[in-house]
Amino acid sequence: MKLAQETTEATKHDILDKAFARFGHYGFGKTTMAEIAKDCDMSAGNLYRYFENKKEIGAGCARRCMQQKLELVREIVRNKKLNPSKKLQRFTLDILDYMHQQFADQPALMELVDFISRERWDIVQQYMDQERSLLSEILSEGNRSGDFNIPDVLETAKWIQASLIKFIAPRYMDAFPLKELRKEASGVTALLIEGLKA
Repeated sequence: MKLAQETTEATKHDILDKAFARFGHYGFGKTTMAEIAKDCDMSAGNLYRYFENKKEIGAGCARRCMQQKLELVREIVRNKKLNPSKKLQRFTLDILDYMHQQFADQPALMELVDFISRERWDIVQQYMDQERSLLSEILSEGNRSGDFNIPDVLETAKWIQASLIKFIAPRYMDAFPLKELRKEASGVTALLIEGLKA
């Protein structure tokens, strides 16, 4: 039973890999289930055993991308070598690097982003809540260490998310060179850190 579950999960993983690559090249709208099935060397009928429709595959791709982003943030939060200010800098720049790598050379992926934003906002909201929670951990650590003086950590985490949206969301990734975005991100984060200090 366990082997069957592992095989199913591995197959789903492969489907999401192939679908994400196709969405990035051709766009979400033009991609069909038959094309994804062909990329996976399976029949369309077999593909439907794993995903009900293309929207579910798109949602799976989005969830996985967001989970990878969250794992980046978790690594930063757990890094005992970084002080809270450095963690906040790394939060911005590491996510920016990840997002730019995913989206800068694949502008067609914005169709998937638009679909998720329009029809599956619940996925985005869940991600934002988790990201805000991890940001709050960095801010709370700063309060404990005396680096920051933040009366309302959760509310401040929400404001930080809003102020960094250009650097941590996919919308601007193909519009600006990474070097320019990194420079802006560093400047904005430095201003935020200055404002958070005790």
